[in-house]
Amino acid sequence: MKNEAFATAFGKVTEVGRWLSCAAFFILCSSFFISCSNPTPEELASLAAKGYYEHLAAGEYDAYLEGVNGVKDAPDDYKSQYRLAAEQYVKRVNQLHQGIKMVEVSSAKTDSTLHCTNVFLVLTFGDSSREEICVPMVEAEGVFRMR
Repeated sequence: MKNEAFATAFGKVTEVGRWLSCAAFFILCSSFFISCSNPTPEELASLAAKGYYEHLAAGEYDAYLEGVNGVKDAPDDYKSQYRLAAEQYVKRVNQLHQGIKMVEVSSAKTDSTLHCTNVFLVLTFGDSSREEICVPMVEAEGVFRMR
């Protein structure tokens, strides 16, 4: 009698386990297909903004300036002024906050009337303070750049 009750209970547990396994597999497959879809403009702009600020934090000023819309075609004097401003910003952040240690994307919103995607980044500094900044991004020639 006990063996029959155990077998019945075990059969129900096994049936529930199979159902849960199928549900987990379905969720896993669904998330895989969703993640394989084309990235949104917000995702692309966020990735670009994060990368540009990581270049800035690493002192890679030329790579950072490539992400500024319009600088590529600007006169050399303008480019050097922009580079100097970036260098001074990093120097100041190093003095006040011990540098930028991490750049994270907080969120992004596209403004269709301004044709701009505002990317909100959280900068974590060496002294553990954090600051959220807004980086307006525009798409030019298929690449997102900072406005």
